[in-house]
Order: sequence, then C-alpha cells, then structure tokens
Amino acid sequence: MTDAAAPTPSNVVFVGAVATASVLLSAALACATPFAALAALSVIALPRPQALLAVGTAWLLNQIVGFGLLGYPADVVTLGWGLAIGGAALLAVPAADMAGRQAPVARTLAGLLGAFAAYEAALALAALALPGSAGAYAPAVVVRLFLINLATLAAALALRALAETLVHRHARAA
Repeated sequence: MTDAAAPTPSNVVFVGAVATASVLLSAALACATPFAALAALSVIALPRPQALLAVGTAWLLNQIVGFGLLGYPADVVTLGWGLAIGGAALLAVPAADMAGRQAPVARTLAGLLGAFAAYEAALALAALALPGSAGAYAPAVVVRLFLINLATLAAALALRALAETLVHRHARAA
C-alpha cells in the first residue's frame, strides 16, 4: 500500500460512519438500504480502495442485520439476492467515481446518479436469474428508491458540514 492509499484517521472514522449508517439504514429500510448514496459519499471522501472497503463493509453489515435481526430466510434465492446486492453496491463505487473533477455539488449529484444507475442496472440483470423481483422495477418503486438515496446523501452531507463547523469552532476556541 502506498502512502497515498494508506488510511488516515479521518478516513478510518469515515469508514466507521458509513458502517454505522449502514446498520441503522438496514434496520430501518431493509431492502431499500441506499447503497448508491453510500457509494457516492464514500467516493467524495475516500480514495477508491477505501471507498470500496467502506461500501463492502456496509453491505456485509446490511446482510448481518437482514439475516440476524430482520430474519431473512437462509435460502438459495435470498442468499443470491444478497450477493447480487453486494456486487451491485461495489459496482456503484466506480460508477460514482466517474463524475470526475466537476464542481463539488455537481460531482456529488453526478456521482449519485452514476452510482444509482449502475446499482439498479446490476440488480435488474440479477433479476433475470433470480426470482422474487416482480414489481421491483416499476417506475414508482425506482423513484422511491432514488429519493431514499437522495435524502440519505443530503442528510449525510449536512451532518458532515455540521461536524466540520463544530471542529473548526472548537479549534478556534482552543
């Protein structure tokens, strides 16, 4: 690992925040966990390897919540969907990263759009092989999922801005 890819303390904290968000969002939203938003957030805050780690950790914790807390059945179809979601979440990271060097707001929104498109496309492909997706791609469902991702992204960015403000105030006061 090069120094540029070595995790910094703030990156470790960010990965922990994504992991915590995943547990809370998985418990609250189950199958609607906003992995595209988590991917977009991770890409703007972390180098790609660490963004993949953050999203992969979020997916693993989502599965632990689903099977352990929410009682998902441990059958072939459910396990297949779990793996498909994990693959789709990881594909969302490079898709979010393709937004490039735009202005921060445009990059963040483009990252979310790219991540969401890649995530949903990967799951649509998985649906061809896995049963249990009837109605999952109805326009109203896709819009609802996008709005969940958008709200998650907005809330996370607001919390991040608040935390940065508090840190700067504390630093000035010290």
